Order: sequence, then C-alpha cells, then structure tokens
Amino acid sequence: MLRAVIFDMDGVISDTQKFHETVEMTLLRKHGIDVTHEEIESYTGVSDKEFFEGLFRKYCVHLDDIDAIIREKWDMMLELARRGIQPIPGALELINKCKNHNLKLGVASASPPEFIKLVLSELGIENLFDAVTSSHEVERGKPEPDVFILTAKRLGVLPRNCVVIEDGINGMLAAKKAGMKCIALAKDTTKSYPADLVVERLANLSFSTFTSL
Repeated sequence: MLRAVIFDMDGVISDTQKFHETVEMTLLRKHGIDVTHEEIESYTGVSDKEFFEGLFRKYCVHLDDIDAIIREKWDMMLELARRGIQPIPGALELINKCKNHNLKLGVASASPPEFIKLVLSELGIENLFDAVTSSHEVERGKPEPDVFILTAKRLGVLPRNCVVIEDGINGMLAAKKAGMKCIALAKDTTKSYPADLVVERLANLSFSTFTSL
C-alpha cells in the first residue's frame, strides 16, 4: 500500500543539477582535467568524495586535499543557488497533489543539508516535507540504499510502501536496493532504466500512477 513519496532534489524538484555540472567542470579544469557531460552524469547522486577521487584517479592527477576541493565546490554551489533557483516543471504541482492525497513526503538528496535547506526554502516548500535526508548523514551514498532507508525510517513508513522519483541512475539503483518502487524522470524515455516506470515530465504523474505500481 502506498503511503509515501520520496523525491530526489537536484533535477527532480529544482533545476540545481545543472549547477553541479557547471561547478564540477570548472574545478576539474583547474587541475587540467576535461570531462564530458556523460562522465559527469555517470556520477550523478554519488558522494563528492567518490566523484572527485574517481575522476582524479582516472586521469592520473594527484590531489593532496580532496576535502578542500569539496568545500570549494559547495561555496560555489551556494553562491549560484542564491542567484536564483527554479523548480522543475510540474514539481510543485505534484508535491501539492501528493500532499492533498495525505501521502507522507520525503526528500533524499546527495547534496549537503545546508544546500537542501536553502533550495527548499527558496522554492517555499520546506514545510511540505515530513522528512528531509542528505547522503551526508549516512555511511554510504547512492547507489547504496542508505539515504532512502533512513528517509523511510524518519517518515515512519516501510520501504515497500514508498515510491521514489529519481533522475539519476545511481539514485534509481539505490531506491530499488532499498526495496522501494521507483519512477525515473528522464529526457530520453527510449533508454533502459533501473526503475518501475519512466516518464518524461512530472505532469504525466497522478495519484493513480503511484498506486498502480
């Protein structure tokens, strides 16, 4: 029985996924690393530490202080966010629709707590969620299920009674590992995704869509 909907944030609720790519490419170029959009996308949802360590290792570039580049990333991210955040089309309407059907709502994001708080506050929806969880609060980030399991626990809902909406492959894998149903929000719906349903637009989702999964 459906009792809760858990949203990824960057790229599902807010347009902030593009900030990640812009900032990460800028920082990597400073160290002589040029990456493609596809390389960045393959790391969507993983921890910053895993992201930077993986790419520095791949390109055989040594970095003494990973924590420093992560701090620099989030300084830049917060600055970009303060200049303006837009919701993903249909996101605010879907959140309110779920709320009107008395579903519990959660956010499970790879972003740090302060960034999640800023985004939800800027969009005026911070009070609509019953639980907000960052991957920074758990031992393992996506594609491991920890952040979704903790969110379900905070919601007081069993994982099997949750539906997750994700735009990243790693997040979809994490949701399925957590024993939850998963909806993929994808630009290319012809591709294969580790999800129960693939949609191009959030406006395509309804309460009956969730309950039919």
